[in-house]
Amino acid sequence: MIENINCLEYVKKLPDNSVDLVLTDPPYFIGFDGGKGWDSQWKTEQEYLDWCKEWTSECIRVLKDNRMLVVWGTLKTDTFLKYKLNVLNTFENMNGQNEIIWSYNWGGRAKTNFARKHEYAWCYSKGKDFLFNDKDIRVERKVKKNLRTGKEHKEGTIPTCIWEKNNHTTSKDFIGWHPTTKNLDILDRIIKAYTNENDTVLDIFMGSGSTAISCLRTNRKYLGCELDKEYYDKIKERIIKVKEEIKNLENFM
Repeated sequence: MIENINCLEYVKKLPDNSVDLVLTDPPYFIGFDGGKGWDSQWKTEQEYLDWCKEWTSECIRVLKDNRMLVVWGTLKTDTFLKYKLNVLNTFENMNGQNEIIWSYNWGGRAKTNFARKHEYAWCYSKGKDFLFNDKDIRVERKVKKNLRTGKEHKEGTIPTCIWEKNNHTTSKDFIGWHPTTKNLDILDRIIKAYTNENDTVLDIFMGSGSTAISCLRTNRKYLGCELDKEYYDKIKERIIKVKEEIKNLENFM
């Protein structure tokens, strides 16, 4: 279920300990919004951080114990680093577990510094323990045998936290209408690792709707909101299309 509503208004309606994963990509306060204003609506950085603390607190409230909060960010400016230091790290029951780095080769070209070609996904667990389905996200080993013993590896290896995906999304149909679309294969891996099938994933900044699409692809339930009406309408169209594709595939099989 997705609503066209303000994120705080939406998440405050949800009951405590009701979602299995929070996976979201909030505004970074760097003005990268295609002129729509959603990434530059605050007057000061402190005002932005205060707002971040409010929505983060609500997300933690609705998150179940021993489950994960995953928040996308960038170090293009230090704004989002301060979010990590001044907001995420202030919640006593939240424990930093990893920093996933999405590396890609598209985008602008730097003239006075090294070109930035990556984003972060900061992973915080509610409690010290957390669900991690390693068998669902293992990848093929480059080395098929143990070099010391000669025994064959019977299963794949757990990926590192640096993931190279060079397309902005797995379908070119959606490149262009939202500036911060995330790669579906990357979202699939995060969702498979930190949830079980039929679990509920919350995204309060739906944007292009990729979190919902990934949930459909991995047999999870999704909840979320998107304030921009144009984006919201396109998300609904995208979901309908993917549901039809899945239904056709199931009928074919």
